[in-house]
Amino acid sequence: MQRQKEGPGPKGTTTTAPDPAPEDHAVRFDKVSLMFRSRRSSTPVEALHEVSFDVKEREFCAIVGPSGCGKSTLLNLVAGLTPPSHGQVTVHGRPVAGLVPDIGYVTQDSNLLPWLTVDENIRLPLQIRKTPSQEQDRLVDQWIELVGLGQFRTSYPHQLSGGMQKRCSIARTLVYDPPILLMDEPFGALDAMTKAVMQDTLLDIWDRHQKTVLFVTHDLSEALTLADRVIVMSRRPGRVKASAPVGIPRPRDAFHISESREFAEQHRVLWDMFAAEISMGGPSK
Repeated sequence: MQRQKEGPGPKGTTTTAPDPAPEDHAVRFDKVSLMFRSRRSSTPVEALHEVSFDVKEREFCAIVGPSGCGKSTLLNLVAGLTPPSHGQVTVHGRPVAGLVPDIGYVTQDSNLLPWLTVDENIRLPLQIRKTPSQEQDRLVDQWIELVGLGQFRTSYPHQLSGGMQKRCSIARTLVYDPPILLMDEPFGALDAMTKAVMQDTLLDIWDRHQKTVLFVTHDLSEALTLADRVIVMSRRPGRVKASAPVGIPRPRDAFHISESREFAEQHRVLWDMFAAEISMGGPSK
C-alpha cells in the first residue's frame, strides 16, 4: 500500500513513496516517566507518566496539551537534554544516552547571535561542522532564498521583524540537514497574520525536505494545519490521552485550511478532548 507524499519539487507537486514498515520509526517513547524536585518542596513531582508512542520516519507529529503537561519535556528527552526517570527514549533504534547531535531544535525564542548577520547566523553550524567553504556558500544561499531573506542577508537580528528572525532561526537549524526537527511553540509569540505566513512557509519547507518533525503547540488549529498526526496529552502528570491521525490531504494552504469540512470535524473532536483536560483541576487520573 502506498500513500501520497509531497516530494522535493515545487510546492503543489507530489511523488509517491511507500509507507514505512510498522517498525520503521524515527523516535520511540517506551513507558517514559519523569520525576523532578520542586524548589518549593522536597517531595518529587511526576511530570510524565508512562508515555508511549512512536513517530515514523518523515512524519510531522504535533503534540498538544494543557500547560505543565510535559510537552516541552518530551522534546528535551529526545534531544538528550533530560534523562527519563523510567522507561526509554530511542532515536533511530538507539537509546538516547546524552546529547543527540543529528537533531535540529527550534525553540520559542529565535536565539540568533546579535553580532552576526543573517548570512553569518545561518552559516555558523556549517562552520562548526567544518563544512568546506564552497559548500557553505551553496547551502547558505539555498536556505536564505528558501526562507525569503535574500534582501536581508547582511542585516543583523535587531533589524529584522519577529517573523524574519524566526525564518532565519529555522534556516540556521535546517542548513546542516538534521534528519529530525524538534520545534517548541516556535510561532507562539507572533501575531496572527505573521503566524499564518510562517505556518505556510513551514508547510512548503516540509513538502520539499520531509524531515521527521515533533512540533509542540497549544494551538489546535496550528496542529491540524501542519501535522500528519496529533498526540493529545493529559494534564500533569502528562500521559498520552489520544493519538489522532489528521485526515486532511496535502499540499495544504495555511490561509484557507480552516474552511474545509475535514478541518472543522477534527478540530471539534480534538477540542472536546483538550477541553476536558483544561477544565478539571488536580492531577490527571
